[in-house]
Amino acid sequence: MKYITSVLLLFSFLTTSYAQDDNNPWKTLSHVEMKTYMDETLGFEVSEPIFGPEVEMLDGSFITLSGYILPVDSEDGTSIISFMPFASCFFCGNAGPETVMELDIPKVQSQVNKKVTVRGQLKLNRDDFYSLIYKLKNTELIKVE
Repeated sequence: MKYITSVLLLFSFLTTSYAQDDNNPWKTLSHVEMKTYMDETLGFEVSEPIFGPEVEMLDGSFITLSGYILPVDSEDGTSIISFMPFASCFFCGNAGPETVMELDIPKVQSQVNKKVTVRGQLKLNRDDFYSLIYKLKNTELIKVE
């Protein structure tokens, strides 16, 4: 009986800790650490994301999340969603890189600083340190509040 209880507790822990938090996907995406190292080829320090297992499991899956569209002037027309409003976002120094995500929808400048809900396929960025660590592909704007 003790063995069965232990197995059930372990199973409950694993399925809870590695699943996406449907109420707040940003919480799951926060399971990342940034490793900084000197890149001798470039001649400066770069940061590399080390994604937790719960984040790795979401790579390539479709997720829905809410956040705020940030004002971005990008040549390719991408948009950025932030867990926090502009005044508190990553680019203002008040949050980490895990709180912003690149969207592949055309500029939605009319939605800047408004809370939106989007759905798309999550792609983890492990290699391009000039881009954000999270990207949402095949993005659709579901709701504007």
